Amino acid sequence: MNKDRILILADFTEGNACAIDFSLKYLCSENSKIYLMQTWQKPSFGSSMLRDIAPILKDISNGELNALKNKVLKEYQLQDDRVELLSFEGDLLNFFKSDVYRNENWQVVLSLKENSSDLQFNPRFKEIVEASNQTLYILNHCNPGEQINQIYVRNDKATISTPILGSLQKICSEQKCNVLVDLDSNHITSDEKAKMMKRFENACGNASVKTKNRSENGQETPGSKSLSIYHIDQSVKKKSDLLSYFDKWFVKSKGITVRNF
Repeated sequence: MNKDRILILADFTEGNACAIDFSLKYLCSENSKIYLMQTWQKPSFGSSMLRDIAPILKDISNGELNALKNKVLKEYQLQDDRVELLSFEGDLLNFFKSDVYRNENWQVVLSLKENSSDLQFNPRFKEIVEASNQTLYILNHCNPGEQINQIYVRNDKATISTPILGSLQKICSEQKCNVLVDLDSNHITSDEKAKMMKRFENACGNASVKTKNRSENGQETPGSKSLSIYHIDQSVKKKSDLLSYFDKWFVKSKGITVRNF
């Protein structure tokens, strides 16, 4: 039987405890396996001595992952085979392109303590969200066991991930959250959106559930304990990027300069 795969991005050290606690409390089932993943990169420049520290960096990554695994096994009373380690040479975007990642279905979890406005306009953050191409949970300013104030769900696909509905049901049954659902995608019909919203409302129980309007940016109140869930259709994003590229090319061809075009 295939196990549900939960991937915790352990590069974000200060948020590891929260990401693990959230995953085990709201995503994990008897059929789940937890993967702790950390990236490392050897220097691409400098002296040969500097480049030769690659084995040391790999050993450090493996050591940190093993220490984290032992902590998880002890605190949550898990069997050893329920937790696997992934140490990847390269950055996070390269990992998302790797066969290890693309050949499996994952629920990806990371936890941060960042200013929401900084994240909103951080191109690197946007790249990570779009490149993940699987269900992605991002906790911000959260600590293990604390209540989540706000939940933002962006669903670009014409279907809803069953694990997303399951996690929302568990969270909202324990906590009173404000849930903002973003279905602002041109390839989802009005009827489909209405049916999807009904499913979100049913899953969230007594929580306050609203649809994101075009005037809203989906950001949380600064400093609030929030959860963002992304279920993005990468193929639609690529088509949009292609159209955007041709729009820019057309504007340039007419000798018009607009912002960074």
